Amino acid sequence: MSGTVRVTQYPARAAAWRVSFHPDWIAAIVVAAGFLWRLWLVHATFFNSDEAWHYSLANQRSLYLAYKASLTIPHPPLLVFVLYFWRSLGTSNLWLRLPCVIAGTLFCWIFWKWLTALVGKAAGWAGLILATFLPPMIAFAADLRQYPLMLLFMVSAAYLLERSLAQNSASRMILSMVCVYLAMLSSYSAFFFAAVLGVYGILRILAKPPSGKVIAAWVIGQAAGLGLTWFLYLSHIARIGSLQVPWLYDYYFHPGSARLLPFLYHATFGVFRFVFGQITVGGAATLMFVAGVLLLLFQKPASEATRPSRLTGILFLLPFVLNGAAVLAGLYPYGRTRQCVFLTIFAIAGVSVFLARIAKQKPGPAAALAIVMVVLCHVFGTLQGRDMLPLAEQRHQHMDRAIEFIHREVQAEDVIFVDAATRLQLAHYLCRQEQVDIDRSVNGFESFQCDGFRVISTGPNEGVLTADTFANRWQEMVRSFSRKPGTNVWVFQGGWASGLGKALRDRSPEFSEIQPQSFGRYLEIFKLKVGPLPERIASGPPLNEAQSRAYPQPS
Repeated sequence: MSGTVRVTQYPARAAAWRVSFHPDWIAAIVVAAGFLWRLWLVHATFFNSDEAWHYSLANQRSLYLAYKASLTIPHPPLLVFVLYFWRSLGTSNLWLRLPCVIAGTLFCWIFWKWLTALVGKAAGWAGLILATFLPPMIAFAADLRQYPLMLLFMVSAAYLLERSLAQNSASRMILSMVCVYLAMLSSYSAFFFAAVLGVYGILRILAKPPSGKVIAAWVIGQAAGLGLTWFLYLSHIARIGSLQVPWLYDYYFHPGSARLLPFLYHATFGVFRFVFGQITVGGAATLMFVAGVLLLLFQKPASEATRPSRLTGILFLLPFVLNGAAVLAGLYPYGRTRQCVFLTIFAIAGVSVFLARIAKQKPGPAAALAIVMVVLCHVFGTLQGRDMLPLAEQRHQHMDRAIEFIHREVQAEDVIFVDAATRLQLAHYLCRQEQVDIDRSVNGFESFQCDGFRVISTGPNEGVLTADTFANRWQEMVRSFSRKPGTNVWVFQGGWASGLGKALRDRSPEFSEIQPQSFGRYLEIFKLKVGPLPERIASGPPLNEAQSRAYPQPS
């Protein structure tokens, strides 16, 4: 009899254990799969120019010099500080990117916890699938940039705020504020998030006031956040003058050349297309988000003790409103760009609410709908953007072969000529991640030497070398560095530009014998011999014999 009791009770206890623990275990498996995917992408690709730039800022002889270097970019210094200490443990691509991979993975887990607590299990599971497996979300976490850290601290702050108000915990409120500060120190776009969370916190406190200790912790935290904002403004933002950069021109509103409503319409759809990595799915996701927010805004609370769902709708919608206001004021871009990645949390959350409603609040069907969206994005999507190259063009084998070619073909007396973006990549790989001393004594150029090679680069504020600008910059380089006729100069181009050799060959017969060596689409090198200096660009009127001899001679 006793044996029978044990047999019948054990399955009941096992079933209870499964019900209690399986959600966390399943979520952990999902997140672990996302981690492995990100880790593979990190191993498979070489550093782009921005990644090499961030590492070069941190690769200094002291923490003070690293901080000074961080003031030259339009981002706060947290990532530079992390890399400064992290590099002492290793400098491989995988190792240097690992903090971002870890941050991007933890983001998925905490996002699931936060969304489940906020809008229910079905939306939480849909959000987990989208945040873990959407192509851009994987790409963000595989890049050595500020955004994975920012997203992690943002969602941690939001989750801890919910836990603080639900449990009347002042300590969790303090931790939430600390996460806000860390997000602000990761990327200036987190300033929008700090404002959103501040407004949401006020509404939540007014709707259901917590204890005096929690309110005091929130008020002190807001004051400290304003102090941090003022410090960052005085020490950095005011010095660089503006957070605007030339290549984001199309993502700012220009009253004289664009109409307001069409701009906001296209920019909003652009945000979702960027988040989802596929044009059609991104367009549908925009409509899903709007529907999800409307559902929250007009849904009646189940009871007086329940958090009003309209506050959640305001939380999801307000970041887009603030970003729209900032772009109208000319302060910040809005659209299909990484600078708007902070909107990702709220975009995916709103879409997840809609999927949960379609699935009748059942976690399985909601997750299945999210999986369908993810599959469509991977099968039919392309990562779009100036700094999101196709995976096939980012394979580390391309860079390995390019560096091998330089070691094999470039002689000690030769010079390598690059643009500023390529210089960052080349210094990172050619110098084997060692510290590089940049010589800026020649106006308009930078140069360095390492591993027996001399590299000359255009200035840091210049764009890429193109067929339009090459002849003039070549002339200035040859004159400024006193390169003698007959000297070999290897022109190497990486970054996000491609096809310089072919463009020069098509542009002028003087370059007809150029033989570019390509390593994928975005790495190219070709050799020229220094000749008499050119007097004008090859696209001008027909050249006489003397002028024809003035151009660099391909070898």
